[in-house]
Amino acid sequence: MDGQSSSNKQYAVWGVRVHSTILTHDILALPVGQTNALITNQTMEKSDLSKGPMICEPMDRRDTAQFVQHGQRRAVAGKLWLVASALVAGWHLHRFVCKSSMHMAPIPHTDKIEWSSCGNNYECGRLLVPLDYQDESLGHADLAVGRYLAKNKTSRLGSLFVNPGGPGGSGLSFLYRAGPALATLLDDRYDIVSWDPRGINGTTPGVDCFASQTDQDIAFSHTYQDVGFEARNLSDPVDRAVYAQQVRKADAENEVIAQLCLNRTGEALRHVGTATVVRDLELLSRVIEGPEKLVNFWGFSYGTVVGEYFVNMFPERVGNVTIDGVVDPILWATTGAYEWGKWDLVDTERAYSNFLNACAEVGPERCALNTNKTSTAPGIRKAVDKFLDDLYERPLPVPHGEQPYILTSGMVRNIIFINMYRPRGWPTLAEQIAAGLKGDGAPIMNAVLNTIERNSTKKAQTAMAIEAVTCVDGPKLYDVESHKAVEAVIEENVFTYDQVSTHFAGVELSMCHHWKSREAERFVGPFNHTTLANDILVIGNTADPITPVVNARTVNRLLPQSRLIVQDGSGHCSLAMASTCTAKAIRGYFLDGVLPPNGIVCDTIERLFPEKSAPAEAKAWLDPEASVSEADTRLAEVVRDLGMAMEPFVGLHKKPKSLL
Repeated sequence: MDGQSSSNKQYAVWGVRVHSTILTHDILALPVGQTNALITNQTMEKSDLSKGPMICEPMDRRDTAQFVQHGQRRAVAGKLWLVASALVAGWHLHRFVCKSSMHMAPIPHTDKIEWSSCGNNYECGRLLVPLDYQDESLGHADLAVGRYLAKNKTSRLGSLFVNPGGPGGSGLSFLYRAGPALATLLDDRYDIVSWDPRGINGTTPGVDCFASQTDQDIAFSHTYQDVGFEARNLSDPVDRAVYAQQVRKADAENEVIAQLCLNRTGEALRHVGTATVVRDLELLSRVIEGPEKLVNFWGFSYGTVVGEYFVNMFPERVGNVTIDGVVDPILWATTGAYEWGKWDLVDTERAYSNFLNACAEVGPERCALNTNKTSTAPGIRKAVDKFLDDLYERPLPVPHGEQPYILTSGMVRNIIFINMYRPRGWPTLAEQIAAGLKGDGAPIMNAVLNTIERNSTKKAQTAMAIEAVTCVDGPKLYDVESHKAVEAVIEENVFTYDQVSTHFAGVELSMCHHWKSREAERFVGPFNHTTLANDILVIGNTADPITPVVNARTVNRLLPQSRLIVQDGSGHCSLAMASTCTAKAIRGYFLDGVLPPNGIVCDTIERLFPEKSAPAEAKAWLDPEASVSEADTRLAEVVRDLGMAMEPFVGLHKKPKSLL
């Protein structure tokens, strides 16, 4: 190799198949620098550029300077709130399964998508791409693609590709909900383009684990994916033993689901990883905009992994790229997911403290947990802790819920953690907990438990794509015996409890040792390419519950051609709270190519508990202490609308039904 990236390979554009599509109220449903280091299961030899990327051994993450940050721990005290893993991404979307043979003759080439109108300024289409970019003889995958057209035709800037996160988030559903607000933020000068990534929703082959949605709902009902874990204090031998038994049960449940997915999806599981998704993105851009145009991209949460892989795999194709709510790419690619909690949760306690402090500040008129004007944050914390302890000792019977059942401490922990992603949900969260404190568990239980669609013959949603993508992207763990994996999970969570988060240790319970498939192509770095075609924008929140701001700082250090925005606010990704400072920087970057100073700190101007009299009006949710012009108010309204549209999609964890 002469120093050129393997991304210089120009793969043939594959055939296009187009179907007419419709929009529903819920989804956009489509009918049927450095040489990159990659790993392929087909060969460990160096490959010619005409066949694929150069094959190198993975970098050793322990040799990177960024892990100095990961070594910094902070001890906190208090009760353990063990939150259930959300292996099921609650997208509740229809998905379509390709039944054609995995092995077929190469598909005829074409150079465009035949777009068809699908209403309200949307166009939809499909694109056949190589199932395996390393071996095109294996057939194809069929990508479901959509776009919201730029209305400002005279000053159109091209296409902006967006990924909402997950993994498991449907790009088309996100586009339908958020496309108009994204376009407004950027003066209608971009076509907003998204697609369902490999294995997800309308793209085929899909991650297919159950024969029907009913089967899937029953399988997950009242398991740890649905109701969470009952645990309190991992320093206590009795509580730890109770937790360990639940992890062993969860391990067995996970083994069943992983085997079902493998049996039904088969070899297609080898082609759902992020490296393949990035090659699809690059190919989509060439088909839509042409090979000479650079790729503009905005990725949220897991979408930042797509962005990080892209800028390092295809540095010469980098246009205006923003990653928002940043995942650490080295951890993602080289570390077992069961280890992530001690890094991912370093700011979760801060987010929870912000919730309690804000509740105490606004008084009982705006926060239901604030029982009187003298309530303090420590007092509210103590009341919630006691509520959880009481539920741990004896769950609360709820005979009048949508599904009559019992309210457990795991359910309450789940809904608290979930709402740390979305500060706009804090008033409702406070009302739900306050009802529970008064003996009414229905509001929480109704929000947490998923409804079983009885006797449904429709295809199951691609919920397990989150686990499939996570596991095929990461290091091989399927040769680890279950009892050893369970002990490793317990040990990791004890460490996280002791050193990082006593309230939320255990939020991530990913057991990849049951997922036997390996991605045909794994990208493991390097993630510090020094010659990007353009500088990129990196954004992190100071109180993000799942992607701490240290991740954004890490990527900023790894990539010399990056600028960092630190948004001083709560929630997952910058759109969780309105900041005109951040919004102006994003607009300046995408519209004019102007980057903010590196490391700029942007305040938020959105109240955490808005006035109840007219919550939709800007005056109800704008911070009265912020001096906001009329133009900035309009900008903040656009940001807030966009943030609310994307709330069901942001994050790696299951969402309450109220968000779906």
